[in-house]
Amino acid sequence: MQQLLFVVTLLAALGVAILAGSFFSFSAFLMRALQGLSAERGIVAMQAITAAIRKPLFLTVFFGTTALCAVLAGIALLRWGAPGSCYLLAGTLLVLAGPFAITMMQNVPLNTQLAAATPDTKDGRDFWKRFQASWGMWNHLRTATALLACVLLILALAEMGNPFGG
Repeated sequence: MQQLLFVVTLLAALGVAILAGSFFSFSAFLMRALQGLSAERGIVAMQAITAAIRKPLFLTVFFGTTALCAVLAGIALLRWGAPGSCYLLAGTLLVLAGPFAITMMQNVPLNTQLAAATPDTKDGRDFWKRFQASWGMWNHLRTATALLACVLLILALAEMGNPFGG
């Protein structure tokens, strides 16, 4: 059982790291690059990015990691007091409240609104300005929470110790 818990926690940490890196790329340079484009081109580019993200590879990592974290949160509660359980619970709950909740309640609805925007209209250009500010702020927050959650999951692994010997 210890070995399975270690592997599942490791997979969750890796998934969160991948998500944090994806979100970080938007915060560090993708949104800045889109801001340098005209509103029409920025809208079209972000619409294309959003469509590309809705593919099985990213969705599997996103929802798979979230599911692993939900299971691990329950296990942490059941094993409360065991080495790593506090970090495990904190990290997994942070994933659920941070990257997952922010994405589903903020970024996805904004992406849906952007998908309906007509790039070459005044309304589309006005929405693009509001979109960039709001979407970017929420993305910074989910980046930070994903990075912190990853750190907490790594600390949980460190406290659990290597169950494979050696």
